[in-house]
Amino acid sequence: MTAMRIFSSPFSRIGDSFGLKGALSWLFAGFLVFGLGAGLAAADSAKSALFLDKGQAAEDAGRIAEARGWYERAIVQNPASADAYAHLARAENEVGETARAERHFTSALEIDPTNPAALYWSGLLDLQQGREEAARKKLDRLKKTCSTCPQRAALAKALETQKVLETHGAGKAP
Repeated sequence: MTAMRIFSSPFSRIGDSFGLKGALSWLFAGFLVFGLGAGLAAADSAKSALFLDKGQAAEDAGRIAEARGWYERAIVQNPASADAYAHLARAENEVGETARAERHFTSALEIDPTNPAALYWSGLLDLQQGREEAARKKLDRLKKTCSTCPQRAALAKALETQKVLETHGAGKAP
């Protein structure tokens, strides 16, 4: 029995003079669409997570180009995945595509301003680019939102290492 038939029977006797049959049919169809939409969104999110895992495995094995492809697929499946953007940005940075990496970190942090991976890796990129103050701001954000995250401790250590190197003049020409 179709949605139209289910709702048409009781109203057929009164001639649907108030348009209730159409309104109820649309309401019922809306519930179906929203319910189906939520299911599809969950499936997209699960597929995105699978692609993200495959990308991480490829990156761990040193196959950065393959990893980038998986991360891009994860973003296509779930454009609201801050993790996918952060991982793609890290992979882009590893192959020297710093401008693309910065754009992807920006996207990740627009989606989730407290994403620990995006804050950590973009903080490292800031240090790499000589933007110590920007890295410190990201560390402060990590301290406020995720005080026990390993990324917070790692970024703090990177900043401290940077400070030691600057203090002792490492890397400066005589």
